[in-house]
Amino acid sequence: MIINGKAIAQDLLQKLKKNIDLLKQRGILPTCAVILVGKNPESLSYVRQKQFAAEKIGLRLMISYQPSTVDTQTIQSLIREYNTDPTIHGVILQRPLPNRLYNQLILNSIAPNKDVDGFVPGSKFQVPVALAVEKILCKIYDLRFKKYEAKQFQLLLIKQHIVIIGRGETAGKPIAEYLTQQGCHVSVVHSKTSQQEKQNKIKCSDVIISCVGKERVITKDNIKQGATLISVGIWRDSEGKLHGDYEEDEIKDIASFYTPTPGGVGPVNVACLMENLLTACTSLSLSIH
Repeated sequence: MIINGKAIAQDLLQKLKKNIDLLKQRGILPTCAVILVGKNPESLSYVRQKQFAAEKIGLRLMISYQPSTVDTQTIQSLIREYNTDPTIHGVILQRPLPNRLYNQLILNSIAPNKDVDGFVPGSKFQVPVALAVEKILCKIYDLRFKKYEAKQFQLLLIKQHIVIIGRGETAGKPIAEYLTQQGCHVSVVHSKTSQQEKQNKIKCSDVIISCVGKERVITKDNIKQGATLISVGIWRDSEGKLHGDYEEDEIKDIASFYTPTPGGVGPVNVACLMENLLTACTSLSLSIH
């Protein structure tokens, strides 16, 4: 069964809008500052998705467009300004950055209580993509077992063997860390894992979360009947069409549930980011008032 990420995101955004409207009645406008360096097509696309979601529910997104030639000092100066501005509740340094700027020190200069992306040590927030995966799994278990309590979902989830393909800083790694924190049995396979070990782990897994962004990372031959597939990784073909790490027509009769691309993890990821921003705004507003 295909899992509609747009519908999951829509439900979450509608819930957020009610709380945002209440904040606005108190004269508080949840605001996020985004620093975008260069013109990476994927980054531009993702920022547009954030803008669309923010406008839909009444959040404010301030985007600082910086040339690819910008220096470290300029970015850090912007971050310091946003950190100390009480009207800004979230700060995002959009990744990927140009290689010469890919410095953890730059990222770490974001205040932990405004790090709505969840990448700064000591951040008050979980990485949105990890939360998105959890919400998708929750929806799957809701469909599979109908209604149950949150505790039951956790008990069901920790019984599953989960494999994550890829260990990137922005997806595979934080997803693995988050699910492990929830008590899940997680295996991670990556480019350094032997082909035999990789295939064995994937074939035995109940839930496969692929974070690679390449063609046919998962095929019908290397998954078991009834597996759940979640594609976080995306790539574009020569015509610019988006694809996930598996071809949906190939796996749809083998997987019990799977996310499509587009319309799978992406919209839920953005909605979870908006949820983090609302939480940041509420927390910071209470501390001020």
